[in-house]
Amino acid sequence: MVSRSLGEFFALAAVFGWVVSALSFESAGRRIGSLPVNVIRLAMAALMLALINAVRGLSPWPPGIGGRDVLWLLASGFVGFFLGDLFLFRSYLIIGSRMAMLIMSLSPPVSALLDRLVFGTRLTGPDAAGMALTMAGVTLAVSGRPRAGDGPPDDDASAAPPRPSRWIGYLLAFGGAAGQSGGMILGKLGMMGHDALGATFVRSLGGLAGFLPLVLLAGAAPRVARGLRDGRAMARMSAGALAGPVLGVSAILMAMRFTPAGVVSAITAIVPVVIILPSVLLFGDRVRVREVIGAVLAVAGVVVLILT
Repeated sequence: MVSRSLGEFFALAAVFGWVVSALSFESAGRRIGSLPVNVIRLAMAALMLALINAVRGLSPWPPGIGGRDVLWLLASGFVGFFLGDLFLFRSYLIIGSRMAMLIMSLSPPVSALLDRLVFGTRLTGPDAAGMALTMAGVTLAVSGRPRAGDGPPDDDASAAPPRPSRWIGYLLAFGGAAGQSGGMILGKLGMMGHDALGATFVRSLGGLAGFLPLVLLAGAAPRVARGLRDGRAMARMSAGALAGPVLGVSAILMAMRFTPAGVVSAITAIVPVVIILPSVLLFGDRVRVREVIGAVLAVAGVVVLILT
């Protein structure tokens, strides 16, 4: 009983890690733009993962991994960390991290669909009910009239007039959910039998392989350099990289040792709800009743989907 409670504690720690990560990256993105944040935080995460494995007495690269698995993991990082996070981080600047993380609740249904297509996993009736409940919650939360505060901040270096529609932000956030799901399926193909942190390190290289050419083609290298010189943005990105890709992943791995995976996943599904209060306190977000109800419905749908 004590060991199970310890696992649930680690799962809650991962939730708070991901909340800190989302808020930190949104705050940094408002200072230097979403593209520099993506590149810098991913490089930070790769370095931190390498250091953690060094402390564990392991090399950053998973020992004994074959070329095929490396390709799957690189592809996973490209789809999940590059494409998915590129969309997600841009959506932070349009609709905010709170609403973006809510739409990310669609990732489990998308993952279930991809799992069915790739691995032949069949959906049960409760699975379909959970997916429907999640999508109903997201639809409720994002529907309604736009608010005056929607859109990127005036001083965002990456924003160009006219301001993007909030629906573009919703589509970008959904692209982030699809990218995360695709990255998970590709990662599942490549990380079987390998150290999880080492596999995540390889995935981070796949993400960087996408971002670095984009930085050069977009002429964003000067913005990245300015971001590296921005002490406040660097501090926030360091906190976000440590809290999310590093400590969040480590906490989940520890939780899995003591608690069933379904329980761990159900606990971590509360991120969209937990993020509401800090978003209000830090960014002055205004919360509508329909958004709270939508968040609860979306999380309830994810819980049904995972536990059945």
